[in-house]
Amino acid sequence: MVKGAKPFQAGNICKSEAEIISVDNTQPGKVVKVEGHVYCDGKPVVEVVSAFLYCGFFTNYENTFETTEEPDYVVTLATEADVRVLQSKEWFNWEDNSKPLIPGVPLTFHVQSLSITGEIFVWDQLKNLQKDGTIEFQADDAYGNPIVSYLQHHKTTQGQTVPLTNEGCKLTTTEGSTLFWSPLTNEPYSGISGYFNPIHINPYFSRYTGLPSTITHGLWLSTATCKYIENVVTKGHPE
Repeated sequence: MVKGAKPFQAGNICKSEAEIISVDNTQPGKVVKVEGHVYCDGKPVVEVVSAFLYCGFFTNYENTFETTEEPDYVVTLATEADVRVLQSKEWFNWEDNSKPLIPGVPLTFHVQSLSITGEIFVWDQLKNLQKDGTIEFQADDAYGNPIVSYLQHHKTTQGQTVPLTNEGCKLTTTEGSTLFWSPLTNEPYSGISGYFNPIHINPYFSRYTGLPSTITHGLWLSTATCKYIENVVTKGHPE
């Protein structure tokens, strides 16, 4: 679920969109990652990211790419000269002509880099982010990322992970089981989930793709991991 989205309800009219966000040549083969969203009333509700492995040896690196979601950058232009410099950038587009760009106003840049696009937001009086501009730049044969370079030089970042001051938490405990056995067959889970990818249920197909045998569903592994974490947090008494 997308953060803040409302769950689906009977009668909702939904649509889905998907795009390839990366193609990478790795040692086992070509990895293609796809990101999709399910929309309701024009707003994203569910986000799904899947990766597909095409076994083999690939050398066409000119066709590989990765779409990177940059952290939000907050830029405060201190002087009128700083405003003029930003406005001179060919990739900068200020859309709200009723609200001129002036020094001292923090600008929040949300940037996605490949063919580099993004949006510019300003906090209004009600502490809501309002979109006031856009970013668009086609890299073509350029080296580096001029937009990110500019933002990194003038910015503070938001939304990045911050390392813990101590060594963090250790998910090891003597209370509760730390050993989980995967199912002997994945067919019951496939039947319940409706996900019949043959690498989970057909050993011949799995070996053909280079796997030693069928592999357990990722969602089953995720559920088992959540169960283990609950046991640690509740000291062996999740009930």
